Amino acid sequence: MKATDIRVESVEVTFDDERLSVPLHLSKGVIEAITFAAVTVHARTRGGAAVQGTGAILLSDVWAFPAPDLEHEEKDRIMRQLCRAIAAWLEDDRYEDPIQKGIRLEQAAVELAAQLAEDEPPLQKTPSLDFATWPADGGGKVQMPRLAVLNCMAPFDAALHDAWGAALAAPLYAAYTADYLNQDLSAGLGADFAGRYPADYLGPRRGTLSVQHVVGFNDALTPTNEKRAERREERENPSTLPADLTTWIERDRLRYFKLKLRGQSPAEDAARLIEVHTAASRAMEAAGMAGGPRLSVDPNEAYQQAAMMLEVLDRVAAERPQALAALDYIEQPTPRDLGAYSDTLHDVAARVPVVVDESLDDIDNLDWIHRLGWSGLAVKTCKGHTHSLLAYCWGRHHGLYLTLQDLTNPGLALVHSVNFCAHLRLDVDCFEGNYRQFMPLSRPREQAAHPAYFQVADGQLSLPPDMGPGLY
Repeated sequence: MKATDIRVESVEVTFDDERLSVPLHLSKGVIEAITFAAVTVHARTRGGAAVQGTGAILLSDVWAFPAPDLEHEEKDRIMRQLCRAIAAWLEDDRYEDPIQKGIRLEQAAVELAAQLAEDEPPLQKTPSLDFATWPADGGGKVQMPRLAVLNCMAPFDAALHDAWGAALAAPLYAAYTADYLNQDLSAGLGADFAGRYPADYLGPRRGTLSVQHVVGFNDALTPTNEKRAERREERENPSTLPADLTTWIERDRLRYFKLKLRGQSPAEDAARLIEVHTAASRAMEAAGMAGGPRLSVDPNEAYQQAAMMLEVLDRVAAERPQALAALDYIEQPTPRDLGAYSDTLHDVAARVPVVVDESLDDIDNLDWIHRLGWSGLAVKTCKGHTHSLLAYCWGRHHGLYLTLQDLTNPGLALVHSVNFCAHLRLDVDCFEGNYRQFMPLSRPREQAAHPAYFQVADGQLSLPPDMGPGLY
């Protein structure tokens, strides 16, 4: 027991409707409107101090809750309802450190989702839903996808770590040690982690992070004739969104790019990868930027078999080998349901590292994921701070390839994700900050309170040397 252990006394959760400035196209659908969930917890330490913590995240049903028979509004309503149930569960809970509480919170959220499904007819009448299932009541009933449960849980988990941080005498990321935590990592990750703590795997806070820019499969790569006259305004006015990749590179001097692929035709996707590499190389050369672009690709689980991804790599290698050499990693090329796999990703991973995203919805699946041939993990705070921290430590311990990915996080959700990234030892040292492409005007008060996190110069974020207490 530690004096800094916290017990939640009350929880507030609010929802704001946000619209994207530019639609975000994923293989599962298009995101035009989305809910921003913000959580505040009022807690007390075992030592008697009153503390407060805040967490926030986008509730992304297109990503976390793929269900072709349900409208966005229905899925969003169900996710909000689960958030309210989580808030009620947290109140008047027992004293714990935030990792202990985060592990129990994830278990509770899964159980709460199962209970919620009993009163949600839409979950019972849509057999074509792309749902994960687990027998919460022994009957094997279809529930909300576990990824959607994690997404709903994430702002509460963040608020717990933030409140705990307010009570510490040390910076939050330096406090994940035996001095402040009641248990080592074996409590969440098994006996191999006896005597190890998260701080053993974290690094010193970095002062700069390179920004990774998303290139959608519909995005223009060069300006059209009618847009050329507007390029000066786009370069000089941050509130004006560039309409093409070349202008983005000119404005922000970007070096890292993540390509969204359709995942329907290997020939089409190979051609798109080559096209983007060519356009980015020319734009960087024209801007006097040395080194060439660094790429990753994200088919968003659209390839049904690993062989399709291999065909993309073969085509790129034959037609533009320098584009393949610029490819750092592939993110989740195949479907999220691990139980449906009839092959593995070993052959793809032998060519280019392959990181898991949507398939990582349960810490207990980490070893399974490794055995299926994934090279590493795409860590994301939208799955919960505790979940992400544990997954990162497991990956670092086992020598996996690690990246930090985003959920178009705006406002405080972005500040949280940036600070998390700044303390990780990653294999690709960049931060996917695509809020600036899709939601640059969202959460203006939070942007004003943390200006450095929202200003890109020479392709980088320059961070304050120190965080405040907690996550921010």
